[in-house]
Amino acid sequence: MPLLNEFGIQLYSVREDTERDFPGTLRRLGDMGYTGFEFAGYGDVTAPEMKRLMDGYGIKSVGSHLGVDMLKWNLGLALTYNQILGTDYIIVPGIGMESRDDAMRAAEDLSAIGEKCAKEGFKFAYHNHSHEFTRDNGEYLLDILIGNADKRYVKIELDLFWAVYAGVEPFAYMERHSDVVRLLHVKQIKDSESKLGVDMDEGIIDFAAVIRAGIANGVEHFILEQEEYPVSPMVSVEKGIRHIMSL
Repeated sequence: MPLLNEFGIQLYSVREDTERDFPGTLRRLGDMGYTGFEFAGYGDVTAPEMKRLMDGYGIKSVGSHLGVDMLKWNLGLALTYNQILGTDYIIVPGIGMESRDDAMRAAEDLSAIGEKCAKEGFKFAYHNHSHEFTRDNGEYLLDILIGNADKRYVKIELDLFWAVYAGVEPFAYMERHSDVVRLLHVKQIKDSESKLGVDMDEGIIDFAAVIRAGIANGVEHFILEQEEYPVSPMVSVEKGIRHIMSL
């Protein structure tokens, strides 16, 4: 049996396809076996129509990436759309930060947004890139953010590619922050030298070990994301789910 019964995809991975045909792309992803979508925009599809499409394909909305400024100033609009979808997590895809003070401000902003999301029935998380692993006085900025955010409301979507890109061992990091890492971006990296994104079965990250560790540490959603493709996005994401579900 595969390690996972459910596996999602960040739709940014197939952004060119959704721009051409959002409904058709969702159908193709459902046919591949994806059980959850993580949104990075909704095209011109209304929330009721998006919900109808997902229900027809048997797919859930596991998350939605929304910029921090939108969430600070237009939270109601963002949540209304996602309430119709039944989205589990509202996720900030990144915040620019270069210092401890930046990370502290981010923690304060995220805590306030996360509390408001919780009151509306959503979970809330922050997604890392590599810059959050810059050190200030020996401490990662992401650690500063985690240590000062309200953990009741702010969880982490750990992007494995960006952690490895920054020279961070993702297993140890996941275990150290097992109280807040609740989503994993399953994204492959070729090696520590070239730092290229590659198909799921071609790089150095051992996803079987990642999934086992994630399950043991309370991860709720495993989500494929890919930004570089040897052939095409749809070829890569189909290859990706086949690889992950064969583990």
